[in-house]
Amino acid sequence: MPDFVWKGIKNTQYLNGTITALTRDEAAFKLKEDGIIITHLDKKGWETEKKEAVQPKKISFKFSIPRKVKLDKIMIATKKMATMLRSGLAILPSLEMVRDQVDDPLLKKTISEIYQDVESGSSLSKAFGKHPDVFDSIYINLVRAGESSGSLDIFLDKLVLSIRKTIKIRKSIQSALLYPCILLAVATIVLSIMMIFVVPVFAKMFGSMGSQLPAPTLMIVNMSNFLRDPLGGGLLAATLIGSFIAFRMVLKRNIAIRRKWHALILRLPLIGDMALHSNVAQVAMVYGNLTNAGVPVIEALDITAESSKNEIIKDGIQAAKRGVFSGEPLSQLLAKIKVFPIAFSQLVSVGEQTGNMGEMLDTISAYYEEEFDTSVDKMSQMMEPIMICFLGGVIGFILVAMYLPIFKMGQIVTG
Repeated sequence: MPDFVWKGIKNTQYLNGTITALTRDEAAFKLKEDGIIITHLDKKGWETEKKEAVQPKKISFKFSIPRKVKLDKIMIATKKMATMLRSGLAILPSLEMVRDQVDDPLLKKTISEIYQDVESGSSLSKAFGKHPDVFDSIYINLVRAGESSGSLDIFLDKLVLSIRKTIKIRKSIQSALLYPCILLAVATIVLSIMMIFVVPVFAKMFGSMGSQLPAPTLMIVNMSNFLRDPLGGGLLAATLIGSFIAFRMVLKRNIAIRRKWHALILRLPLIGDMALHSNVAQVAMVYGNLTNAGVPVIEALDITAESSKNEIIKDGIQAAKRGVFSGEPLSQLLAKIKVFPIAFSQLVSVGEQTGNMGEMLDTISAYYEEEFDTSVDKMSQMMEPIMICFLGGVIGFILVAMYLPIFKMGQIVTG
């Protein structure tokens, strides 16, 4: 009989050890009979395999562009897998059929390797766990829960729903930013044409007049000369592009700066609400799926924290996890963490009191998805007039500055 490594809480004391049982469910049942609140339970040797699976690869000097599988491709493959399993097909034939129907080369290769691992005797969750770049920890844990419960198709359906909601959130953000980005690009092109081609014509004409130019006109002419100079405009463009790339790299590698940046985003008007609501909706969705799948509370909170892209939200969930480990109710902990809305902790409290936490988390996720959609609509409605006024103001200022000398000459002639 296999041994299972466990960690848990009994009488406010942290305990750990091993237990012998035929299955993980039997091990969990024995521990619960002993009055132990399980925080971690895995087959002995699984963590060693997990660590080996995620060991960093040897440094290679071969240059390659990293590729990721699109979420919609993963969602379609998961949906096909769930349908085949529900129809009565075994795992290996289902994997083979999904592999043959996938058109993404990287996903096809990944499913092929999963097929080979399962065919060699590995569990499906372990086979998925060898590809963390394609399948995240949420995906792997729900697959493992489906295996242990014997309802893999149901949990794959949950994954399809989860991925679909994530795609919806991403598309909403992209659609909200699309119009402002288009206007900004148009403004940049128009201003560049005016400063590089139009202003020099006026400057040449004003130079032949020999009169003193007004301050606004002189400023625009000097800016035009600067932008047309390779050491001026060229250096400025290179600096801006380099600064943007450097900022992205620093954000990716420096957690302290990334934390400050994410805190700033949450404080911004409209954008902050949009970021907060999307993150809270995702947190509720992920945590609800994991708890419904029977994943231990501490582990579920840990995975939920890692699923968040915002460091402030992630820190808040980790702080809540430490409090839950000490025996405090999750709703009270969330209420103490300022980043989470008060309504979030209140709804979680209702779930704790009624005992329907999974159903309540689904409700919370749906509620904050609606709030997110409202925030996106507000931002879209406000960004359109702001960008139009900005573009019209800048172009109008340049045109007035260019015609000021002509107006001045007309006044002299008529005077």
